[in-house]
Amino acid sequence: MSTTHSLPEGYRLIPEETALLVIDMQNGFCSQQGSLGKNGVDVSHMRNTIAPVRKLIEASRRASMLDAWTIQHHYPDDATRGRHRIIPHTLRFGSGPAALVNTWDAEVVDELKSLSQAPAEIIIKHRFSAFFDTRLDTLLRMKGIRTVIISGVSSSLCVETTIRDAYQRDYDVLIAADAIATDSPEAHEESMRTAAKYFGACLSTDAIVQLIDQAADVAAVAK
Repeated sequence: MSTTHSLPEGYRLIPEETALLVIDMQNGFCSQQGSLGKNGVDVSHMRNTIAPVRKLIEASRRASMLDAWTIQHHYPDDATRGRHRIIPHTLRFGSGPAALVNTWDAEVVDELKSLSQAPAEIIIKHRFSAFFDTRLDTLLRMKGIRTVIISGVSSSLCVETTIRDAYQRDYDVLIAADAIATDSPEAHEESMRTAAKYFGACLSTDAIVQLIDQAADVAAVAK
């Protein structure tokens, strides 16, 4: 993969200081029957992230790490929707926005829904960044988190905005490139190149799982 970035020599992941962030893995964005899919958006690349995201969740739980899931919610009577006259803050697809609150569209994608229960932490958000006007930063600091692993959709919107905000809040960032997608592979690659150059290490899911498992093994021996 062209969007890789090596870790510093001797880097060791510390499970109790690391959290997995699962960004917007919802039916509206990741299901062919969701709002995007029904309105002609190619969601195949987003669907391809489901299996690697599951791998990351399972690995993080083996290591007793925190996993936090963002859920994007929109409202049909959102008074802010028309404020931007040039580019609206949410994109409209067909009859309206995706992920309307209290709909199947806004729920965690069916293939991952069973994993979104406790111990998962659910973060409701209304803008691209997982940090904007949410409790995420407070949660991470309360838990002593210094490193975040980023996964989910979509690459150049919610994921990249979250990566930038995490870095600016002084978190180290590991980016699971194949557990992240958008409808355009070219846009995904460009987003990952930018992220790897300025904000974090861009690795494969398997490489990150290996880091997690190695760290968990070391911790188990130390006990």
